[in-house]
Amino acid sequence: MYIQTGNGAALHVDPFSCCLLPNFVENDQFLQQLKDELLDQEYHAKNNDLYMFQQTADLKKCTSPCIKSLRETLYGPFREWLTKITGIPLNDTIDMNGSRYTDRDVLLCHDDALEGRRIAYILYLVPPWTAADGGTLDLFKVDENRQPTVVGRSLMPSWNTLAFFEVGPVSFHQVSEILSSDKVRISINGWFHGPDIERPEASDTALSPLQTSLTLDVDVLFDWVNPNYLDLLMQVQIREKFEEDSEIELEHFLKEEKYQEVIAALQSTKTSWLSRGPANRRHYEKADSDTVPEVLLQCLQLLSSDAFFLTLSNFTGLALHELSPESDDESGADSDSAAGGASCTEKAEKVGESEKEKSVPSCKGELCRWQHGNYTMLRDIEAARATFALDAFLFCKCEGWQPEYGGFISYLAKEEDEELMTVNPTENSLALVYCDKDTLRFVKYINHGIRAMQDAPQFYSFSFQYQE
Repeated sequence: MYIQTGNGAALHVDPFSCCLLPNFVENDQFLQQLKDELLDQEYHAKNNDLYMFQQTADLKKCTSPCIKSLRETLYGPFREWLTKITGIPLNDTIDMNGSRYTDRDVLLCHDDALEGRRIAYILYLVPPWTAADGGTLDLFKVDENRQPTVVGRSLMPSWNTLAFFEVGPVSFHQVSEILSSDKVRISINGWFHGPDIERPEASDTALSPLQTSLTLDVDVLFDWVNPNYLDLLMQVQIREKFEEDSEIELEHFLKEEKYQEVIAALQSTKTSWLSRGPANRRHYEKADSDTVPEVLLQCLQLLSSDAFFLTLSNFTGLALHELSPESDDESGADSDSAAGGASCTEKAEKVGESEKEKSVPSCKGELCRWQHGNYTMLRDIEAARATFALDAFLFCKCEGWQPEYGGFISYLAKEEDEELMTVNPTENSLALVYCDKDTLRFVKYINHGIRAMQDAPQFYSFSFQYQE
């Protein structure tokens, strides 16, 4: 539904209410000076799982004349007007910044729900803009669990237009990726604050279940895996390096003939790809295992098999199989995990023997397709782990991929901003990362630079997590 007044003001009520006030400031000379003052501010790069753009410091104490005048208007008579028309008792808290988005910058799906925020606003100071430039304000629809699904409305930024909406349980929105190499999306944005409202906790119903290992003929392992990695002396060397670093990358992991069969099967048009959400946690595609070609199903089964569990145990020293090697003190395994926490040996000391006896090694995994616009977030509880776990990623068809495209996997420690390590997609490479319960990870948003990849702008991963 869409309501427009004679002065051009528009109210969109679907998927949630958002009001647009064009020609918000009457004086064009003031506006241009406002933009110049904003561009003169010091901008700080902001880059994590949720966003990549530049932002000023809080403008509540900025003394630049036009910025100060706008601030006094917004948080004076305009705030009083908002209180009157919305019925929300807004207080005098000032929360105001300048934002600058350039090529490939993005702000992914979120709801703005931080303490005290009641109404969000954006005043656009952009050049002439088209849909081809990206940078739209996208409003998301939600499902029966109040989780964001797909974009229900896209609002294009326009010079001297102010957009505002109430921050609520379903106010999921994003700034879509900037697709223009020469335009800059400049805005002044912030929030009006008021009493907190109750926000029901949303559930994530899209989690994958754990499963125990499959029983396959051990010959399958020798059919698929590069024989170098099945050599016992090589496995000892891999284990020593893994216990030192808590991560390792095994290149050319599959036999070349099998890998080429996988590559060919990935081109099958018979495979159904299912979108994985919700959008405030993840957005990518997984293969429907009921529709994949036989060779891809065999690869999934291999990675879930009893023989592969034992192989991973030999690589890592983790108790993923009843025949797994015991962690020993001679190994010198005194390094930290990828999270900066316990090493493999230290972990074994922390987990009591009775608890280990009760646990049954298990895994969950999927075949993923990664394309422009895909990502996962730190809030993706699919990646969360209650105990220690081993992440495994077998990458396929990623020749020509570059880090600036996104799509790499970033590991961080909980409550910390510093990146611990990065896993880059590498052709026919198996990446293993040992994580503790305080490890978080995300797949960085894949920007439009991936269109430069050879053949097709996408790559694949068999993504698994193993638990003892």
